Amino acid sequence: MLSFIRSSLVAAPMVRSLVASLAASLLAVGACRGHDRHSNSEALADTVGTARRLTVIEPSRTSYHAGPVAHAAKVTGTISYTGTPSADTLVVVPADQNGCGKQLVIPTLQRRNGKLQGALVWLPDIRSGAPLPFNRRYELTNNDCAWDPVLQAAVVDGTLNVSNYDPLVERAFITDVATGDTVASAPFTDNGQIIPYDKLLRTPGVYELSMESRPMSRAWVAVLDTPYFAVTDANGSFSMDSVPPGTHTVRVWHPLLGITEAQVTVAPDGTATIDVAFHDASPAPAQQSGR
Repeated sequence: MLSFIRSSLVAAPMVRSLVASLAASLLAVGACRGHDRHSNSEALADTVGTARRLTVIEPSRTSYHAGPVAHAAKVTGTISYTGTPSADTLVVVPADQNGCGKQLVIPTLQRRNGKLQGALVWLPDIRSGAPLPFNRRYELTNNDCAWDPVLQAAVVDGTLNVSNYDPLVERAFITDVATGDTVASAPFTDNGQIIPYDKLLRTPGVYELSMESRPMSRAWVAVLDTPYFAVTDANGSFSMDSVPPGTHTVRVWHPLLGITEAQVTVAPDGTATIDVAFHDASPAPAQQSGR
């Protein structure tokens, strides 16, 4: 018996060492995967503050300047998803979950006839053109445990008003998607309370919002320093006006599918139409038409 106890005491440090090594290996694998260029459904399964890191909007070294656009053109198009959705593209929360009051269905991938809704589209390489939007006050609402809108684009130096209509004492978290850091948090103590964030939108980036007790329900705010952006509608369509003629990069981001890029060439006073598709693993080549 005494021999068994001595053996156990000797083996215990070895077991702890093995567990520690395994944990370190898993963390290392997770860190490597967090630097993938394209995110996937795993990002939505993470808890708040540990979402997969992805630099969606890369800061430009050149400041944006507004000025006249000679022979302004137009860019239109559609964004599609041609792959097979994973099982976690629809999150169902029971009615009694944290006081939601009703069953909550969160569609993380919305499409109609293959066309993708809720994708951010922008032209990052244009640093001179139409003026930035004058209205820079943005609204985000949490009601019945769900966010509205789920994804919206904002311009730098704006104000984000976050409203809560759930009768719960809650805390909102705002996470920088690029770093995984929590950059702001605020308590909600009353139904109908509004918290303005006037310093959050100072620099380009993407921020994820969630509530402490409902990390499965999320919203994203993309902050840009260019007027050339759009969010696809229910038909997967987008449109941008006053575009300078030339060849431009079209960048697309979706919270579940990640990032893809394409090129579009716009003729003076013309309209260019581009169609970009996401697959499960990588985006399909863009198809362009114009006049």
